Amino acid sequence: MSKKLEEFLKKIHDPKSKIPVYATIIIKPGKKLLDFKIKKEEANILKVIAHEEKKTGWFLHSVHIPLKNLGLSYESKDKEILEYLSDPNKITSSRPTKEYIEDILRKYLDILPEKKKHFFRTERFKKKKEFRTGAQLKGF
Repeated sequence: MSKKLEEFLKKIHDPKSKIPVYATIIIKPGKKLLDFKIKKEEANILKVIAHEEKKTGWFLHSVHIPLKNLGLSYESKDKEILEYLSDPNKITSSRPTKEYIEDILRKYLDILPEKKKHFFRTERFKKKKEFRTGAQLKGF
């Protein structure tokens, strides 16, 4: 991981900073990251896209969701947070967050715990293709 990315992760996981504490879902860790961009989505959800050294194009590295969007505090244990991430129907405080997590689960199957506090990862790194069944109109 690059030093800039590590610094960013320390900042959003520090309970003493003025920034709200986030739960991090790592989609694809990447080997040697050259550069990364942080995009702010709806409801203060941060999306980090990265670029690897010997590969072309950008990929989704991780998603960072504020714990307050889940209705939890910093003291919450990973087990409690994982319950909300695995079952988005429990999220009542933020509708955009609920929809975003549902989308992640649809594309990457499942969210699993990681060793660090407030860090999680997805079951698969590649997006799951959505196949259409039945008769399709041309151009769709």
